Amino acid sequence: MIAPVAQGIEQLPSKQWVRGSIPRGRAKIMKNIFYLIICLLIGTPLSASMASNAYDLFMSGEKQAAIDVWQENSKNGDIDSKYVLGILYNDSEPMGLCDIEDFCINNSYSNYKKAKKIFEELFINHEDPRAAYALGEYYDDHWIFRRNYKKAAKYYLFAAERGVPEAQYNIGSMYERGDGIKKDIIQAVRWYLQCNRSSLCGAGELGIEDLIVTLSKEDLKLAKSQLIDELDEIDIRITTAR
Repeated sequence: MIAPVAQGIEQLPSKQWVRGSIPRGRAKIMKNIFYLIICLLIGTPLSASMASNAYDLFMSGEKQAAIDVWQENSKNGDIDSKYVLGILYNDSEPMGLCDIEDFCINNSYSNYKKAKKIFEELFINHEDPRAAYALGEYYDDHWIFRRNYKKAAKYYLFAAERGVPEAQYNIGSMYERGDGIKKDIIQAVRWYLQCNRSSLCGAGELGIEDLIVTLSKEDLKLAKSQLIDELDEIDIRITTAR
């Protein structure tokens, strides 16, 4: 059996966006790159004595203790804690959590189905845009779940409209290609440019010059008129638990 490619719920966004360099932004990254990203995210480990909250506990290596806190907080209705648990279930195998009950399947693969259930609950009950983005990735391109571009586009668009840069990038890609949604270069340009206002995308109009030149001045003006000036950027990483 061929080992599955690590899926990217907990990957850092690239500092410089180059359209098309990675399929749909973060999906299908090789495992060794995934491990490097996790190391960059964690940085210098904290000592357990320095840990002041669940996030610090996790980064200090006290993973079970941190998960216990997040699980208790989640039961008490804390949305951020529940979202973090979804991330951890999704990335449990590369994060080394398979020794914790229920986090891996056969001590080998991340418990993606448990993660998906958590994200579905967050989306249905709280309309969480972070969860919407995660669901979009599952339906976009995942080795376990059946591909459904129409559903992926729906979730990406929901998250994009609420400030998730990765979703803005991905819905731009889907509009550009006509995947799961009617092909619309005006909307593709609009969402690529919206993403360029975030920390994820940094190429500016030069990054989509080949698309812009296909538009009339009126259509480009229309695309730019739909940009949302004051849209808070939503962090979909585990750092949201800080």
